[in-house]
Amino acid sequence: MYRCVQVSHPGDYRQCILWRENDTDEIKTYKLNTVTYDTKPAAFLAIRAMHQLAIDEEENFPLVSKVVPRDFYVDDMLSGGNSTAEVEEIRHQVAALLKKGEFLFRKWCSNDPHALRDVPTEDCKTFGLTWDPQSDNFIFSFTPIDDCKVVTKQSILSSIASLYDPLGLIGPVITKAKMFMEHLWKLNLQWDESLLQSLYSSWIKYISKFDLTHRFTFPRHISMTSSVLQIHGFCDASLASYGACVYVRSQLNNVIKCELVCSKSTVVLLKTLRSVPKLELSAAFLLAELIDTVVKYLAFHSEFVTKEIYFEFIENKRESSLKPPLLFNILTVCSNDWHN
Repeated sequence: MYRCVQVSHPGDYRQCILWRENDTDEIKTYKLNTVTYDTKPAAFLAIRAMHQLAIDEEENFPLVSKVVPRDFYVDDMLSGGNSTAEVEEIRHQVAALLKKGEFLFRKWCSNDPHALRDVPTEDCKTFGLTWDPQSDNFIFSFTPIDDCKVVTKQSILSSIASLYDPLGLIGPVITKAKMFMEHLWKLNLQWDESLLQSLYSSWIKYISKFDLTHRFTFPRHISMTSSVLQIHGFCDASLASYGACVYVRSQLNNVIKCELVCSKSTVVLLKTLRSVPKLELSAAFLLAELIDTVVKYLAFHSEFVTKEIYFEFIENKRESSLKPPLLFNILTVCSNDWHN
């Protein structure tokens, strides 16, 4: 994707490299004319170029001019429609639009085989998660740890990083692992230093449960068609961590369905002044930001939005020392359309 975006002058001179095949050869200067992977602005430049393409071609591709900015995450697109015909039209228009910018799709995947009748399909991941088109579920996987391997702070961090969860669907699992990592920092262990036996046993016992993530499945489709939708948010805090989660509740006649949309959590930093009231306010602000993002980007209209962010505490005048600026941020994010 990055190599599809050309860097204009004079920015291309910031991507010069020196090269020679042998020590006796003259040093040559080469200039990279396209966005280079692993440079700091690479992701922004590539995504911004794609968004600009959608803006420039809005008149020719009105259906997908909003799909491209909304449904892409870097080079992955996750979109859909209410019918097979609509999905096919989106696919054709997106492919034609991006082809004008030399962005070519490499593979397609759909839960409806009829939507991809004229293109080859492959097993694919979306947003870094494995997606099973037949069941239309997201699936998590985890590579088991070699029992013979020496467990160090570095290997533990590598294990935690292997649990990729951008939507926070298994947030409690990863948060607990991060709390264990924080405990190692308190002990001032070196990166390659072996753990004490008690810590080693605790980690092995916990890591053995990581294999249970293979059983975790989450539906991609989180609502019922033509149903009344509500968005509910919850948050909580402790001295070790705080977090927030957002659910979608859909009701059609007498059938009610609730599904987790996303969650986010934070382990309290070692140097943070820990008090439950302050951390509860931090959780409230986290939820306010999270639910505001969900309302902004999800492609449906909900009947109302609810939130549980400690308004009784916020209105407590005795905690006035904690109000600015955190309380101001919470009240700024919270829309007047929310129902408390």
